[in-house]
Amino acid sequence: MLKINKNINLITYVLLALCIFNLSKNLIFNNLIFWAALFFISYLFSNLIFKYKSIFIGIFAIAALYIQLVLNQYVMSEEYFLNCLAVLLIIKFSELSNKNNNLSFNLICMIIAVASLIKDQGIVSSLVSLSIIILLVINMYLIQQKELLEFSFKNILKYLGFGLSIFPFIIIFYLIFPRAEVNFRLFDNSASSLGIPDTISLGSFSQFSNSDEEIFTLINKGYSQDDLYFRVKIFDYMEDNQSWRPSSSYFLFSKFKDNFKISDKSDLNNSYQIILEPYKKKWIPSLKNSQLANENIKISKDLFNQTFISRDLIDRKKQIKFHNIKTTFDLDEDIKSYYTLLPKTVSNKLKLWVKENNNSTKEDFINKIYAKFSDGSYFYNLSPKQTSINNYENFFFKDREGYCEYYAGTFVLLSRLGGIPSRIVTGYHGGELNEIGNFYLFKQKDTHAWAEVWLDDKGWVRVDPTRAIPKENIINSLNNTFSTDDFSSKSLFSSKFMKTLSFYFNYADFVWTQHLLSYDDKQRKNFVEKILNLQFSKIFVWIFAPLLIYIIIRSILNINSINLLKLRLFIILLGRKKKLNILKSDTLQQIYYKLSSKDKQKYKIFFKVFEEEVYSDNKLGFIKIFKLVF
Repeated sequence: MLKINKNINLITYVLLALCIFNLSKNLIFNNLIFWAALFFISYLFSNLIFKYKSIFIGIFAIAALYIQLVLNQYVMSEEYFLNCLAVLLIIKFSELSNKNNNLSFNLICMIIAVASLIKDQGIVSSLVSLSIIILLVINMYLIQQKELLEFSFKNILKYLGFGLSIFPFIIIFYLIFPRAEVNFRLFDNSASSLGIPDTISLGSFSQFSNSDEEIFTLINKGYSQDDLYFRVKIFDYMEDNQSWRPSSSYFLFSKFKDNFKISDKSDLNNSYQIILEPYKKKWIPSLKNSQLANENIKISKDLFNQTFISRDLIDRKKQIKFHNIKTTFDLDEDIKSYYTLLPKTVSNKLKLWVKENNNSTKEDFINKIYAKFSDGSYFYNLSPKQTSINNYENFFFKDREGYCEYYAGTFVLLSRLGGIPSRIVTGYHGGELNEIGNFYLFKQKDTHAWAEVWLDDKGWVRVDPTRAIPKENIINSLNNTFSTDDFSSKSLFSSKFMKTLSFYFNYADFVWTQHLLSYDDKQRKNFVEKILNLQFSKIFVWIFAPLLIYIIIRSILNINSINLLKLRLFIILLGRKKKLNILKSDTLQQIYYKLSSKDKQKYKIFFKVFEEEVYSDNKLGFIKIFKLVF
């Protein structure tokens, strides 16, 4: 028996570690030192015995929760209550000296496991939660049976059998019980740094340039990486000479509801699917000219901007399917004029450049702006030099160094000065192709800004001025589309090997998530209907056969020399118990004397071996007994 700290076994330590791991994935690690100190104090308390220990621990718990509130800057956020749950779990660890406290500890662990399964469907979190549930079943068995944890091959198989016995119930719950969207709205979950800011200016995307936070996954159907422009927000109003903001959909519809026409033609055979990560925002990335395939989902479409927004925060993984559509826009002059509005403080130097170069068609002027960025004097740099004057004029004529929002904002500004309706589109571009799973993974560092210009004969046309920058002028970039890194020259473990390893891990998580999310409430209803309409033979194959296999395996695991002899005795006495008046309280000798003379002679050796195996130290062993009795 392995006994740790007076009735605290190894399983308790493992449960605590797994629960803290599952909680810490969703938390900021600024209070990691506090957690470590808390665990150390709780560990000391677990070894102390004094009269008012429970009262002292209660006071200690209240103090710890208050300190946690201070560390969270007195904000009652979701993170705070997750931290509180971890604090209570660690403190409960210090008083596991009796059965009731152990049961309370296990209850907190179960809450954490179930909450993690509801909140996060990723493969790591799900496997950790399932491991917690299995260990809880084993721990509950040990507590109820008052057994101590013993390490042997036989006992390990026994404990695993108890733990894995919960799996049929988990599978039944998953397959049969209704799907419910569980959204906790007690706190503001919108405090996320992911996504696109509400206002953009030069340098607004600097905080995203090195973030590896995953945003969504595109199930690949032969897409070219260069064409993957997922739109999120449209910036169409310039507040001053430096910043842009989006116009509200309500404002655009109320002002221009009679000034535009949009006609859609769906192509049901051409569609794509994305898997969203829980980034705690309402926006939904989508390709241009998309339509929701599932009309029942709580997502609305902005017809003006061809973007989507969810009614609820994306705080769980979601799989969304879109249809590609053919969209025709018809805008009148009033709304076209809106997309050429500019503040009065626009640089005179920029106006003069536009006047000198805008002397032909709109397409020619757009090409001149694009050619200006591609002349070799402009550079793509995630860390452009900072100057006292940070505006579009200074960037265009002097600094000539920046990244996507520098070029997109300047392009739209110049286009509007030239009388061309235009707007800034922000979202995600490129992504990383997972060659193993054949899907694109988009991260926060794939945030991108480009432009759309209105041409009367073509509608809204995408122009990405950042793509005009020559490759040799790209100084640094973490975006896969603009990156010039050559991994072949780097060390094995820092590049190719780790990249391949991450591909395999992302592929495993992708497969897990895809199949988990694809089993929605509609598929559940179809499955239940099929089950109800199945014949008995099929019900046996799908339900009773696995149960029978489980019973057989459990029986095999319980086989030993004594059980083998008991099985043989059962076969011998089968149909003879009433005739021989054999009672449950009868000993082996009493059973033997009740046998007929013929049977006594036949089974004499068997009873002798049985008695020696039970009462003697000279064991024959499983193999010899098997040969003897069978």
